[in-house]
Amino acid sequence: MRIHMMAVGGTGMGALAGLLKAQGHDVTGCDTVLYPPMSEAIARYGIPVEAGYDPGHLQRLRPDLLVIGNSIHADNPEAQAALADGVPYCSMAEAVRRFAVEGRKSLVVAGTHGKTTTTALAGWLLESAAMRPNLLVGGIVKGWEASFRWGDGTWTVLEGDEYETAFFDKGPKFLHYAPSILILNNIEMDHLDNFADLSALETAFVRLFGVVNPGGTVLAGTESPSVARLLPQVGRRTTTFGLGGGEDWTATDVTYSEQGTRFFLFHSGRRLGAFTSPLHGPHNLRNTLAALAASLEAGAELEALKEGLASFPGVRRRQEVLHAGRCWAVVDDFAHHPTALRETLKALRQRFPGRRVTACFEPRSYTCQTALHQGELPGALSLADEVWIGPLPAPGRIPSGSRLDVERVVRDIESLGRKARALASAEEYEREFEAGALEPGLVAFFSSGAFHGLPQKLAGRLALLDEPVCGGKGIQ
Repeated sequence: MRIHMMAVGGTGMGALAGLLKAQGHDVTGCDTVLYPPMSEAIARYGIPVEAGYDPGHLQRLRPDLLVIGNSIHADNPEAQAALADGVPYCSMAEAVRRFAVEGRKSLVVAGTHGKTTTTALAGWLLESAAMRPNLLVGGIVKGWEASFRWGDGTWTVLEGDEYETAFFDKGPKFLHYAPSILILNNIEMDHLDNFADLSALETAFVRLFGVVNPGGTVLAGTESPSVARLLPQVGRRTTTFGLGGGEDWTATDVTYSEQGTRFFLFHSGRRLGAFTSPLHGPHNLRNTLAALAASLEAGAELEALKEGLASFPGVRRRQEVLHAGRCWAVVDDFAHHPTALRETLKALRQRFPGRRVTACFEPRSYTCQTALHQGELPGALSLADEVWIGPLPAPGRIPSGSRLDVERVVRDIESLGRKARALASAEEYEREFEAGALEPGLVAFFSSGAFHGLPQKLAGRLALLDEPVCGGKGIQ
């Protein structure tokens, strides 16, 4: 089948494009500017990409099916032409259901935080258990260097997003995936452009419970107050996981170190053995518990999971170390919600003990640019020794009274005894880098986007400086 994908550079769309190509379809795409890591991945998948959106794409390619990403609006000229000309079309979520879920069992990971890591890890564990899983995840899994896996096995592992499906389908994407196993990590307020308040967001997850297969299982992270509150509405077999005490799946004798995390896995009071994880931080231990529990529910052998977990290489842009020398280390991370920022900074303190930490935060997403997290951001970011915040993209998009006040965040961080400053542009960051304004230590970049390529630029610069300034071998 000839399939054309609009907004192919999105993390979910890029993963689907690769999976469809692996299934043998003729796949093309179009998008505006692409950036790493998805631009590199799509090139590796061998998918040709047209620049921009133009009805001429459809006339020239004549696709059998058009897959329209959720960043495409109803006034898009290529989408309008498709509808006018009767080109068969569907959303990304519908395509996932059609090509990757129908006739199989789906393991869906949902929630505000941890979806990508948990999904990738569950796929890695099932592969380690020789179960030939299929996988679609919103990040590049190291080792595979891909955001998809097509093993043609019984299980399809999916990242389940609560965001709207498409301009012609305003329901959440995850309603299309019919989970046999649903992991619900947590729920916190996000996506103000889709949900007016927490109640509206929670309603979306209640709707998700309704599409879980009647014989399916919900794995619930009940340390999240919203998840615990919604538990009576699940209507399916439910089991819990977490570190709070009393959950069905938990960990004991936990040891955090620079190398990762060691723990004993417990299920309903029964010890299942010792595990070693290369991931850092309590939040990643919760993700690991969920992935292990789901894999065992899916039929994986316990011993295979021990080996699989120890070998998991992680996901790009999740605590991804771009440079690690004696003077400086540079980390690139996707975190942008206060909870994610706080937990990631804690984990980085574990991973790089004793290092001075500078956090560079770009409030890029729509919700980040609003005042929703005005009160929480200072406390989360103050876990760093110094904070650089900005730039704030397209500030005119949100009325001033509802917009994040970056200068106020800076003042509030300073009141907590930390250094902080606002930077208005990527060029200002680069000038500060060149002027040597960064003190030696760990520099962590946080953004839901590419952060203007600054993490890679700084890593390259510091790699040249580290040896002559400090000498010796960097940390591994």
